[in-house]
Amino acid sequence: MPLFALKENPSSSNVKMLDKKWMGGGATFASSGKVPSSKEKENGGFSLLLSGKASFTMTLGQNKTDYTVLFTPPSSGSVFNLGGLFGNGEKIYSHVAKSQLNVNNSQFMVRAEQPFFSNEGTFAVFIAFTGDPDNKQSVREIAAEVDTFYGTLVLGNTKGIENRAVAGPVSFFRGTGGTDGAMSRFLNPTTGVYMFPSMKGDTGVSTKIVFFSPNFGDIKRFGAVQFGLSYAPNTSMVGEAKMNTAFNSKDPLKASFDMNSFAQSVRYSLEKELFGISMSFVRIHGRTRPAIPQQPLLRVYSNNSWDLAMNTHYGPWCLGVEYIYNGRSGFLKNDLPSLTPSLTLDNGVKEKLPSMMYSSNSCGKNYTFNAGLGYVLKNQWGVSLGYLRTGSHTGFVRPDQEGNSIKAKGSAWVLSGDRALVDGVECFLEVAISYKMSNPAWPYMGTAGAALTKLPFPTTPSNSAAAVLSGLKVKF
Repeated sequence: MPLFALKENPSSSNVKMLDKKWMGGGATFASSGKVPSSKEKENGGFSLLLSGKASFTMTLGQNKTDYTVLFTPPSSGSVFNLGGLFGNGEKIYSHVAKSQLNVNNSQFMVRAEQPFFSNEGTFAVFIAFTGDPDNKQSVREIAAEVDTFYGTLVLGNTKGIENRAVAGPVSFFRGTGGTDGAMSRFLNPTTGVYMFPSMKGDTGVSTKIVFFSPNFGDIKRFGAVQFGLSYAPNTSMVGEAKMNTAFNSKDPLKASFDMNSFAQSVRYSLEKELFGISMSFVRIHGRTRPAIPQQPLLRVYSNNSWDLAMNTHYGPWCLGVEYIYNGRSGFLKNDLPSLTPSLTLDNGVKEKLPSMMYSSNSCGKNYTFNAGLGYVLKNQWGVSLGYLRTGSHTGFVRPDQEGNSIKAKGSAWVLSGDRALVDGVECFLEVAISYKMSNPAWPYMGTAGAALTKLPFPTTPSNSAAAVLSGLKVKF
């Protein structure tokens, strides 16, 4: 079995199952015990497997954000502030839990398998449907898989190795996933701040080819190593949607996308009676297309991201760290002339800010650090505490000075816990203790964006949030 399939949730019995995980962290082989028995495997034959999951969440809390919308008319060199029209300095609160009830990341998967080569290999096709309101495609994954002694090959609309092979604290986080969970449905991140433990250039669920090598070594003696490789021709192509090499959305302000995106991984795992450890290294690189190809000044650095992660457990105790370095991925590639934006104060007085210019040599150093501690008793209950810190150099510097550019940064603490009610049903409580984001360069980013695109360009200088998520997780 591939090591990327190693279930990360430790149990009190000190036994870990090697299940295949092709469904975003959930087992493709149904966790309800619908896995074909060894006797059935020996006799061969066609198998049809069903699995699914859903999270029903209620949100209670507040999200405070200040934002401004800047606009440059096509025939003008001036930048107009449309903040009053769109709402400037708006505070967003959620008071009633029932008004925030939603379904998170619901999926239903059908998988058909057929053994071959005297049951030494398996051919399978699987399709996953989603009810996720944030997903525009009703079919989330659809792919074919060939699993043999020589490795596992997957072709279709599915996740890449950056979502399969990474070891880290997310693997044991409780609730909806701590710093990588459902908070994104509640938070409005600050301009230029990347608040989730995800690599720039993540291919997501796009059409690709994925290959995992067999395990080299003995996982219970000295540990085992597995290699992975995936290729996505166009990260904006998501199976049901046609390939578009000019735009990835009708919205020209959407993020750019990658052509010919490659990802490579190496993962090491060791499992003893009470102790286990996994370490991984993943790299993604692709030829990044700008969101608006007709604008030469909007050319960006191609994605080239690195992820180094580790998680370990001793009995029910879990510890994990992950460091992601995105460098200059996605930053503008060309220098911009000096900008001197004006801010309108509460009393109506306009205040000129210091002149800044964008230097492509000063931008980047974009990183995310994610860490966590957990105590997990499988099929009973578990708690985890996650911490995330992120930062980057915006590239904006004073023309008359030398030094580092203005930094955008953010941090978060998330406490999560869940308890099994019956087999396949868990209740959870997740608390965003602190979410803080800031970017002092927001007026310059907004002015440059409005001037280059000639479109309304929203910017958010700072953001803070606190929230409680509660609900049920159901899977079969």
